[in-house]
Amino acid sequence: MKARARILSALLVALLLTACAGVSSTPDVATIIPEVVAKKGMVASAHPLASQAGLEILKAGGNAIDSAVATAFAIGVVEPNATGIGGEGYMVIYIKGTNTVTSIDYRSRASLNDATGQTWPNAGHRAVAVPGTVAGLAMALEKYGTMSLAQVIEPAVKLAEEGFVVSPTLAGVIADNFKRAMANEYLMSIIAPTGLPLEAGDTLKNPDLAKSLRLIAAEGPGAFYTGTLAKAIADDMRAHDGLIDERDLAEYKAIEREPAKGVYRGYDVVSAPAPVGGFLLIQALNMIENHDISAMGFESATKLHLFAEVLARSFDDYYNVLGDPAFVDVPMKALTSQGYADAKAASIKLDEMTTSYEKVDPNSEHWSTTHLSVVDKGGNMVALTQTLSSFFGAAVAVPGTGIMLNNEMGNFNKKKGSAAYAPGKRMNTTIAPTLVMKDGKAFATLGTPGAMRIVPTLTQIITNLVDYDMGIQQAIEAPRMYCTYLQGPGKTTMNVESFLFPAEEIAKLETLGYKLTKYDERNLFFGGVQGIIIKKGTMYGGADPRRDGAVFGY
Repeated sequence: MKARARILSALLVALLLTACAGVSSTPDVATIIPEVVAKKGMVASAHPLASQAGLEILKAGGNAIDSAVATAFAIGVVEPNATGIGGEGYMVIYIKGTNTVTSIDYRSRASLNDATGQTWPNAGHRAVAVPGTVAGLAMALEKYGTMSLAQVIEPAVKLAEEGFVVSPTLAGVIADNFKRAMANEYLMSIIAPTGLPLEAGDTLKNPDLAKSLRLIAAEGPGAFYTGTLAKAIADDMRAHDGLIDERDLAEYKAIEREPAKGVYRGYDVVSAPAPVGGFLLIQALNMIENHDISAMGFESATKLHLFAEVLARSFDDYYNVLGDPAFVDVPMKALTSQGYADAKAASIKLDEMTTSYEKVDPNSEHWSTTHLSVVDKGGNMVALTQTLSSFFGAAVAVPGTGIMLNNEMGNFNKKKGSAAYAPGKRMNTTIAPTLVMKDGKAFATLGTPGAMRIVPTLTQIITNLVDYDMGIQQAIEAPRMYCTYLQGPGKTTMNVESFLFPAEEIAKLETLGYKLTKYDERNLFFGGVQGIIIKKGTMYGGADPRRDGAVFGY
């Protein structure tokens, strides 16, 4: 029922957009949501109100960075389970005028206070890492935007103050996380003001968050890191055995980094670098380039098996090499080189499963994340992914501020070597906001939530676009698989949206030895892709029916 409600919601959004932006669909493949077509600007996000906020900024003369920052603040209000100013993120930016790409790392980091030997809880103040969202969005705006912080925050302020209608998706998340939230009285006052969880159709208001956002608009990011909000966060941490203090907040900095770069069948792929997962995507694509997957057929068991083999090899490096560049040397150029990928792919057999790869836990990271993509009339592009880690993060909200805090410290659990915990260190995750270029021109901006499914999902989306010539909506709605660890026949599990694949190909996977976890409808487990592609000066936007995604263009 929840999935059906999400689809109906998305259809209503698509019908609304048809009148102002025009709609196109692929005639030979049916999609639930039609593509949105526009010429001047486009925003794709996980919520229609956030997409609308970004579109308003574009129409007011803002560029893609202005719009992305506005959308990011707004999505933190209307999708509070997945993101917010108590969280973190990463963005990748393309500036057409100078034909340059860059990325901004605003990942959270561990407190500077040493807690070596700690096993980090899933909830509570001890689970919280130093938030980076405000610093990262402010840096992007200052360096590459054209509007003031007050201008781009205003839509989010309005949404927090006036409230918004709770969707079936959000209502389901609130209900599912109600027990976790009960330990924090202030969080309960926001998502369950009557003592019962808000339901679909109810209005969620967060006036305290509106006040916090106004403070940031007036005083800049200092309000969050050294001012009134910093004091409130530090005081709440001290009162509940948290590690974060005033020094942690004051010394936090967003970092501009050289993106991870690769080439796939003539397309330039630009994604987020260490300590996150963009290089895994590039490495997977480099391995796939050794094979003609178009000839294999989109729905073939052989292609799905190849993807499982490729992704397992990519994720080896996630566990063994990736880490915070301030603490470990991460050889990004080597990791994304074609020669390295060719060497890793040499042992792949299309008719046999590899057994030599160590099992990793597919649920070792949480999947409460969100993504947005923006293109402006000048041809600038942004891909931005933000998260709280788990749904509602640490299930901690700071009294009087409306701010919900992340639980990113759990990403250090069970990690060794380059990914191991250290005070002040940024933890690894697989988020991978990604841009794709062709012949020096912008082609696509893409991303998804989904924890360990992020890289597999984006690998499939990019190959759908490049190898199978799908439109963006068709590429998003196409069936997905997930498998990043191989234990041999009878032991390796592949998750697959089986109802969309031919039964005979599913049977072939079982013959190869895969244990299948089958989904009988498009499932949020596989992420929620938001994306835009540009062809001959026209923008085509796609939103994922697996989530409350919406595309707005003009």
